Amino acid sequence: VSVLMLLASCNSIDDISIDIQGIGEFNENEISNPHIIISRANIPLIKATSKILVKNEQSNAVLRGLVRADFFDEEGSHTSQLTSDSAHIDQKTNNLHAYGNVRVISDDSVKLFSNSILWDNHYKLITSHDSVMFTSSNNDTMYGVGFESDMDLTKWKIKKPRGVKSTKE
Repeated sequence: VSVLMLLASCNSIDDISIDIQGIGEFNENEISNPHIIISRANIPLIKATSKILVKNEQSNAVLRGLVRADFFDEEGSHTSQLTSDSAHIDQKTNNLHAYGNVRVISDDSVKLFSNSILWDNHYKLITSHDSVMFTSSNNDTMYGVGFESDMDLTKWKIKKPRGVKSTKE
C-alpha cells in the first residue's frame, strides 16, 4: 500500500510542474528599442526599429509595437518607409513580414495600406495577398486583393482590383 502512495505522489509532482501558469512563456532574448539593419555589400537595404524585439533559438526575430522600416535602393538612397503593429524577419532569407495596420509610403508620396505585406529580400519586391488600398502620386485611390511592387512603389500591380476612386474632377 505504501508503494502505491509513493507512485501517486511522484505523479502529482509532475502534474504540478506542468500546471504552473506561464512557465513556457519566457523568451530567451527580448530587446527594447532595437535597431536592425539588413544590408548587402555594406549598403543598407532596410533599417528597422520597434518597441521590442523577441528572438528565441531557431525562430525568426519578432518585432512588436510601433514597427518602422526604412527601405533603401542598391545605392543606399532612401525610397520608402513601412509602419506596422508587428513584423518578423526570416532568419534564413532576411525577408520582412509585416502585420497589422501596415502602411508603406514612398518618398514620392505613393501610399499602400494593407493588413499584411512581405518584403522579399531576394527579389526586392513588396507583395501582399491581402486586401489593399493604394493611393498614387496623383491621389487616385485603388482597391483590391493582392499586390506586387518594387520597393519605391513606382512599378506596381493590383492582382484583383475592386474599384477606383479618382480625386480629380
